[in-house]
Amino acid sequence: MILLTTQDGLRHLNCIYQVNIQTIRNKIREDDYLIKFHAIQHALKEGFERKHIVEAILKGSIIEEYFDVQRVLICGRTRLDNTALYLHVVCEYVDPVYIEFVTAYIPDEALWEPPTFKRRRRRTDNL
Repeated sequence: MILLTTQDGLRHLNCIYQVNIQTIRNKIREDDYLIKFHAIQHALKEGFERKHIVEAILKGSIIEEYFDVQRVLICGRTRLDNTALYLHVVCEYVDPVYIEFVTAYIPDEALWEPPTFKRRRRRTDNL
């Protein structure tokens, strides 16, 4: 297995890049990020803004990694109308320059265990 680290902190492993939360935060601080339409749609629908997405990432942590598509799911806290809440943000790191916010949403408590870091297991009915 080959592991290389590039100057910007991306790690190359078997032809698939990996990224850590600090690398993502650095890209955000340098304004090297793009927001995809799907993230904007959720923000409009759910009442949060770009600043809430950025805050969630800067305060959050990676809770799932999808190496095959070079994406991570970040969960972080933000404040919306004086209410603290968690946001999930899917970030893609395929592009060597930009981190892309693929989607962002307020996690559904029916699908995520509080504090929304762990996906709930699906119940299977034994008939």
